[in-house]
Amino acid sequence: MKGTRTLLSLAVGLALAAPGAHAAFVCPSDPAQLTPIPTIQGTGSGSQFATDTVTDKNGNITGKISPGTFMVRGVVTTLGQSLTRGFYLTDPVGDGNPATSDGIFVFLSDKDFATKYADIKPGAEVCLEARVEEYYGGTQLKPTFEANKARLQVTAQGLTVPTSILQVNEEETLTQALNRHEGMRVRLDSSSDLHLTRNFSFDYKASRTNLELSHKAPLIKPTQLHVASSPEAVALAAKNGSNRLVVESDFKVQNGALPWFPALDADQGYLRIGDQLDGLEGVVIYNKDAFRLVVPSDVTLSAGSLLRTPEDDRQPAPARASGSDLRIGSFNVLNYSPSHSSIGGALNVLCKDQADADNTDPKVNSCNRGAKTLTGFDKQRTKIVNAITEMDADLLGLMEMENNGFGDNSAINNLVTRLNEQQKDASKHYAYVRLPVTALTDGKFFGGDAIMVAMIYRPALLTPSGDASVIKLPEQRYTTGGVAKTAGQRDSLVQTFTVAGSKDPLTLVVNHLKSKGSGCYENGDGKTEPADLQGKCTEFRVTAAKVLGEAVSKLPGQVLLVGDFNSYAKEDPIRVLTDYNPATSERKIVSASHTFIGEQSYEQLGREVTRSYGLIDLNVKFNKEKAISYSYDSELGTLDYALANPALTSKVAGVADWHINAFESNQFEYAAKFTDALVKSDNPFSASDHDPIIVDLNMKGDAGKPDTSSGGGALGLGLLALLPLAWRRRR
Repeated sequence: MKGTRTLLSLAVGLALAAPGAHAAFVCPSDPAQLTPIPTIQGTGSGSQFATDTVTDKNGNITGKISPGTFMVRGVVTTLGQSLTRGFYLTDPVGDGNPATSDGIFVFLSDKDFATKYADIKPGAEVCLEARVEEYYGGTQLKPTFEANKARLQVTAQGLTVPTSILQVNEEETLTQALNRHEGMRVRLDSSSDLHLTRNFSFDYKASRTNLELSHKAPLIKPTQLHVASSPEAVALAAKNGSNRLVVESDFKVQNGALPWFPALDADQGYLRIGDQLDGLEGVVIYNKDAFRLVVPSDVTLSAGSLLRTPEDDRQPAPARASGSDLRIGSFNVLNYSPSHSSIGGALNVLCKDQADADNTDPKVNSCNRGAKTLTGFDKQRTKIVNAITEMDADLLGLMEMENNGFGDNSAINNLVTRLNEQQKDASKHYAYVRLPVTALTDGKFFGGDAIMVAMIYRPALLTPSGDASVIKLPEQRYTTGGVAKTAGQRDSLVQTFTVAGSKDPLTLVVNHLKSKGSGCYENGDGKTEPADLQGKCTEFRVTAAKVLGEAVSKLPGQVLLVGDFNSYAKEDPIRVLTDYNPATSERKIVSASHTFIGEQSYEQLGREVTRSYGLIDLNVKFNKEKAISYSYDSELGTLDYALANPALTSKVAGVADWHINAFESNQFEYAAKFTDALVKSDNPFSASDHDPIIVDLNMKGDAGKPDTSSGGGALGLGLLALLPLAWRRRR
């Protein structure tokens, strides 16, 4: 029952309030002198009363403020403790208009708030004089002061705290629903239909650890479903932008702790993308360019409060597809680097000395990109070994192995040795592919980056046919502002195998294309985000795709490319490798300028791509829009692929992503920052940041006719069709 203010309650409230406690202010007895909160909020994104521009001491515009003051009364629902300093008022009756918010924040920044205003607490009725301010997009009341005290009066205590169920109406965006709840205390339940779209992690935009929700389903990367710059991709980006709610705690907490979810645990109380947080309460604010649900300190959820379908829960590794006799996988292992002195691995190709590998100064880039302690490395290795063991791949491509050679102290030898120690059956043991010395940098290293791709296989099933080889990918060399610069790519690893019981050889190509977050000629220092939604250096990845496509098209027989291509399913590089048709495509794909292959100039000026290479995206072919391996900026997509030539495609019995990483919190990763309070687990979940991809083949069966369907790009257009996202285990 909502508290209703009467003359009796006013009299009691006046008696409860200490005379003069908050300066000589008395709430007007005439209701006509009060301005209702919904009137202040209005139906727009900002209050109509805030009209005068406000700047900070540096002259930066912070918002607008009303020229005059207003008398306002409401019930306190929540106190601001850190993120917001003040308290939240709600009109318990409201104006009956669902388009206007009944709540508002009162900014009262005071380090002595708890003692100076001790009678302001949830359930108290407060009346105050204030100006209306739009501060960085959020509407708030800024009290007037007299004798260094806010002009306000507590007029009652113990009233029911107004709380509304947050629901998004038909034909309404989440942003619109949040705008009409700004400043109000709300509760989430199943009817809210809000799902975790970014798991508990460090939010670099706001420099806080938090998570993010979206309405109806987790968000999908626009270029996962639609061609870059297409009207559909632009529309989905806008739709995603209006479908985000950040969930915050309003006070500083111990690193890795989630105050409203004390059950957080790597084995039992985990969160997964897609979860609903039934019963979570907080106040809706707009802060740092986002709507946020600020959860007060008295609200907690248990693991039983999470709404999650069995299909969206953690799954064991997919069972082998019926009729398959060979399993191939791809796994980005997140900087598996043993070169720190506490671990004892060899230095990688970029290390100047051991001090370089041991450096932990965040302002200086260490040549060792991985663990900086033996404990951290042991935890990483245990999780990755457990994940690979459960995957049970016979042939596995690896990304982000430290590029420190192939000897006894190398990363690849370290991993394979530990893997084999864990395999009870000798037929499950692994060996790793070595490049001939003539293909190595300085006779030791694979290329020139700190990390490399690698390949492991089971000799009981597979026998290398000839030496492994390298597909050398392009480098950029250019001058800007009189300064010579370079941008590189990691080379690809190629090995052909004979397969036990099969007359047809198989060639695996392992790849890791250039990052979306680094610099190159087309994107300068790598700080400016291109408008086509593909991330940075797309043209450079397109050039890599061209070089890769040309080389692979010359390989005989059955060929499979796996790896982290750093491109979503409808982005230019993947389209070049799969189904791009220059004659019918509205978007023309262009390669990079100033590129070289070794010392040989490749393309001095970027040019339109005139063909694609007809590889089949197996994950999309088998799983359509459920082909998901990565989460970034609250959006799901796939960066990890298995691309087959037609000769191999007919042998494919099944394809799956195993969602052990993308849907999990990275706070449980071995090297996650700000996680001191969290106990890390040995389980495979959060072993890395990319999900492994698994391909089951029937190599001994009749191949039949080659599959000539392109299968390129994501086929699913409906966002709601995404769920359930988890791969259903074959039975």
